[in-house]
Amino acid sequence: MSKLLISGALLSLRCSKRHLNARQLKRCWSSSVSSFQIGQTSAGNVLYPRQAKSLKTLLNSEKNLRRGSSVLKTSLSDGKLKLSDGILSTKECTTTTTSEYYDLDKTIGLLGSSGYHPVSLVPDEIVTFKYLYNGIRSDIMVLGNCGTVVSWGLEETVVMKHILPLIQDATINALPQAHFETEDLDYIEIESLQDLEKVQSLTNKSGEESFIEGDLIIVNNLDPAMGLLDKAAFSSGMSRSTRLAVLEELLKTHIEKSRKFTELLSKGKKLNLKEPDVLKSTGSLFLIRGKLNLYSELIETPDLYWSEPRLERIYKQMSKSLDIQPRITILNSKLDFAAEESRAFMAVLNEKKSTYLEWIIIYLITVEVCFELHHYYERYWLDRHLESPQNRS
Repeated sequence: MSKLLISGALLSLRCSKRHLNARQLKRCWSSSVSSFQIGQTSAGNVLYPRQAKSLKTLLNSEKNLRRGSSVLKTSLSDGKLKLSDGILSTKECTTTTTSEYYDLDKTIGLLGSSGYHPVSLVPDEIVTFKYLYNGIRSDIMVLGNCGTVVSWGLEETVVMKHILPLIQDATINALPQAHFETEDLDYIEIESLQDLEKVQSLTNKSGEESFIEGDLIIVNNLDPAMGLLDKAAFSSGMSRSTRLAVLEELLKTHIEKSRKFTELLSKGKKLNLKEPDVLKSTGSLFLIRGKLNLYSELIETPDLYWSEPRLERIYKQMSKSLDIQPRITILNSKLDFAAEESRAFMAVLNEKKSTYLEWIIIYLITVEVCFELHHYYERYWLDRHLESPQNRS
């Protein structure tokens, strides 16, 4: 146990700086994980650490908040949950946001033409189908309104290589592949009453609903139909995280571009900005805020889950685990600052334009004065010339 605490402290100290990039954070974890050992508790259980597979969520250091260090006290060894009548292995659930939307009708057509049998699990929202890979059947869910694909049982590389190309033509406002956002979590499926009783005893939960504990999703699959709906609720919750990550990345890019102008402004230097550029930047900020607050259900519970309390609880559990609400609050705060920054740039441009117009007016007045002086000189000179003695004679 002491080795666990010491290695955890080392990891915390090494990674305490806020602006570590993903590569540094990964190196930091690698240097500490070698000394990481699972400690035995007095009750004989083993503390469940955050597993290496789900550490991809940790490696994205630009996401504002990550899940806490809550642990699941289970009999876990080598990534497998030991139950009384066997071993229940953890599997990987991968969520990938690739576009703004998926055309589900087109998705069904594309999958059907490829030999799959897609089913509209939630009309106009979620399409699911089975995918066989290395002899294992996995559930794949396509969330149309989220532009997201969730695979239950496949690794990210498999999803990128085999699943996404199947429905690539059904994307609407697709993202560049470099801007895809993913979220990986581990899960287990309960498929027998003995497994359910063991999990209940280990987690101190008496209900039969699916739930998430720390970074581990537990899916009650005793009823396959309900288990599939539970997976849909988990998928919707995870898609909120990846969709938020897309918006966070867009705002991060905007802030990086505008930072140099802010620094110039703080030094009193001239801004090399044009009004169309500032207007375009302001429009992009409004679009990000619209996608967050208006054009999607990111900030609220989808209508489907209001009528299904069981699914609503799962959806809210997942959202809480992924810190969705704090991230939305932080993102809105950053958008407020970015909008104020754009207004400041526009004010500088307006002031510059006003100064330019004022100088034009000054030049016009100066020219007018010169003309008047010239006319006055001509009239004065002519009058004097006419009044001279030579002209009188």
